[in-house]
Amino acid sequence: MTRIPVHVVTGDPGAMSGFVERMLAARPDWERIAPRGCPCCTARVETQVALTRVLRERRPRRVLLELANEQHLSALHRALAEWPLSQYVEPGRTIRLPQDTELAPEALGA
Repeated sequence: MTRIPVHVVTGDPGAMSGFVERMLAARPDWERIAPRGCPCCTARVETQVALTRVLRERRPRRVLLELANEQHLSALHRALAEWPLSQYVEPGRTIRLPQDTELAPEALGA
């Protein structure tokens, strides 16, 4: 089974939104998820359920997961590495905005 790369996008919310929209316009076979709240505490289960649903229903080639607070980045990576998600996803490159604003889909291995 091929695991789907999940790229965590973090930084300024305005920059994230524009960047993700540009990437999705270039690659309609990718999906976006935006955790609401702390992905290691209050939103952990919600994020896992949303990711599972997207993988099951839409079968994207990649997922861009928006994270407003970079302090939770390591906890989010741990959550993605735990069973059962680890069977279906693999961590992709972390995208930090505004530094990575000019990335193209090809830079993510697309």
